[in-house]
Amino acid sequence: MQMQQIFQTFDVYTAAAITVILRIEPTYKVENGRTIFLFPRSESIHQALNDFNAGIELNSYEYAQTIKRLRAEMLSRRNGGSR
Repeated sequence: MQMQQIFQTFDVYTAAAITVILRIEPTYKVENGRTIFLFPRSESIHQALNDFNAGIELNSYEYAQTIKRLRAEMLSRRNGGSR
């Protein structure tokens, strides 16, 4: 049985960009007091990262709201929340 490969990042801005571009939510893992954003590894993840790093236009309101939501989730989990 093959394990699904995971793309992981500590960066909330990168996680928010992937979420906005691909419309997928991350899962989370807390390790050494830091929250890690996890996405299933795929070609679309890599394309979204390339697009984001190349300066793709994102809806600024949606991107900002996603950053705020993911950051709140990150802090909640890091501080012992188990949502």
